[in-house]
Amino acid sequence: MYLSTLNIEGFRCFKNEFEIQLTDSLNVIVGENGAGKTAIISAIRQLFHDSESGRYSITSDDFFTPFTNEQSATSLSISAEFDGLNVEKKVAFLPWIGTSDTALLNLQAENKEIRGRFKKIIWGGRSKSSQFDPELLDLIQCIYLPPLRDAESKLSNGRQSRLSKLLKALNRKQLKQCRTEDKLHPLEAKLKDFNSSLAEDDALSISDANKLITTNLTKAIGHHFGQQTSIQFAESDFTKIAERLTLLFFPDMSSQDRELFRELNQNSLGYNNLLYIASILAELTFDDKDEEQPLFKLLLIEEPEAHLHPQLQVRLLNHLKSVAEENKNVQVIVTTHSTVLASSVELESIIHLSKSPNPIATPLKACGLPTTSSQFINRWLDVTKSNLLFAGGVILVEGIAEQMIIPTLAKIVLKDQEIGRKSLEDLGVSTINLNGIYFRHFMQLYCNIENPDNPEERNIGENIPVKCAGITDLDPPKKIPKEVPDPEKEGETKTIHEDFIPFDGNIKSGTNHALKLVNSINKSTNARLFVSKYKTLEYDLAMEGNNAALMSYIITSLWPEPKTGQSTIIEEFKKMSTIDWTTKTRKEVAEAAHQILKRIDDDNIGKGMFAQVMTDKIQREHVDFAVPEYIKKAILWASSSNNTEKE
Repeated sequence: MYLSTLNIEGFRCFKNEFEIQLTDSLNVIVGENGAGKTAIISAIRQLFHDSESGRYSITSDDFFTPFTNEQSATSLSISAEFDGLNVEKKVAFLPWIGTSDTALLNLQAENKEIRGRFKKIIWGGRSKSSQFDPELLDLIQCIYLPPLRDAESKLSNGRQSRLSKLLKALNRKQLKQCRTEDKLHPLEAKLKDFNSSLAEDDALSISDANKLITTNLTKAIGHHFGQQTSIQFAESDFTKIAERLTLLFFPDMSSQDRELFRELNQNSLGYNNLLYIASILAELTFDDKDEEQPLFKLLLIEEPEAHLHPQLQVRLLNHLKSVAEENKNVQVIVTTHSTVLASSVELESIIHLSKSPNPIATPLKACGLPTTSSQFINRWLDVTKSNLLFAGGVILVEGIAEQMIIPTLAKIVLKDQEIGRKSLEDLGVSTINLNGIYFRHFMQLYCNIENPDNPEERNIGENIPVKCAGITDLDPPKKIPKEVPDPEKEGETKTIHEDFIPFDGNIKSGTNHALKLVNSINKSTNARLFVSKYKTLEYDLAMEGNNAALMSYIITSLWPEPKTGQSTIIEEFKKMSTIDWTTKTRKEVAEAAHQILKRIDDDNIGKGMFAQVMTDKIQREHVDFAVPEYIKKAILWASSSNNTEKE
């Protein structure tokens, strides 16, 4: 049994009907701030009695309220569907099932406050008028862990002690049997015997102290008003004893040396957080076959990464996954902002949440990715690339040079746009380095793509409703054949291969295999793949405006000083840096771009280093720099600008 579908309307940020589909084990909900991750968890909590935090009442803040002068929602509704019920659970939840195989739990509330409370109605099944048995809710255990957990307080002794809840759960069956047989639980009996021996132990002077108190009390108020006293541990029943117990920890993982224990206030926030979660999981996974055990257990955790370094985040998530998979009656739902967690879990467990214009939940397993693409992304979705799951827009690039320079070029492009924000960061757009031409795998999350080698094959499924732009190189042939006179054979020619230098009127088709995807991707609603006009990023940058002068200057600053007596490349590029390339022919600019790319791609510089220095110079000195049209279009597309052309 598991929560398979949740429908929400009029609740928090969900004005219109919102639906999210969940898996039967681990669910990791990701997305940018304000998309509704916490609202989903809150909606689930409204349906159940949270055994950790208590009943979650409806307040005025729970009704959808727009940012305009419109009225708040007049009502809210939450509906949960449960699938995977075996025969036992179908019988138990029969009032919620009716004639179907799916159990349905509903909640509705009117935005009308009566004596400080909002009336809500809960019913099971399809019919709102059906009789509802609230005891059925006791068969579902819901535990909620908020993002800012006071783990130390929860683990300390007291009425709300997490340790006492665990001990009571572990001893529930034995306690029931002891009460039926009218006898003490072994823990109660041990404490009673200890109190008796304590009172009789003269070495501890307990009996002497007790006699002195009784004597003085009798002298003060007389025998008629006097009372008997006894010095002992006050707890008498199991619950009170359990609530007085406290949890200690041993830094070296050993309890052999009792001198090495520490109290919780001496532990780190992160480790106390882990101890707290471990106690929760201990209770969820314990099963003594007691008839009173919940039939279904739901664990809701917001930001499990709180106070944990990356390695511990991954280990914790892996354990949560194993708990959910190994215990078929346990389902785990996690919300996170951690790229570490998002990169460490398989796509099948991730649910993407977007907020504009209305929140939409997209389970990545529903994107219809072929097995090869799913496996590829699971391997390559590292901490850097997983940032795309939290972005309001995405620009996918081939390498580190593009990743560094695109955000700087975006500031130039966005400066003249009437959108109020002047950088990709302001717009929530992330530039993701794929470290290769892997657009087919990643862009299938945003659109359905035909296989270029088999047009009838394509991923068919849901897509993340976020604007995604890919930027790739044309990559025409580096060399082209040319017939020249053969000096050894008079009157004959021979074929040589010379560098191909593209410019307007002299452009050849590209060899980049990603070009086959352009037509398929550009038919979609959310994705576009933009291709350089001439050759590669650096080449096309040099072809624009007077960029070649600045790029030549940067080469002179990075190129190593030549040895004495040798001709210098630095002098050549110093001269190129003083030329106004806007006055030159396109062929002359192309020849300069060819030389610039050749030196940038040399081991003496490298594309990454060049991009870093050029980015820094553009930002610090605010130099004029022309942006190629294909990069402009990509930036505007990912930024969802109205000025973007729909190609």
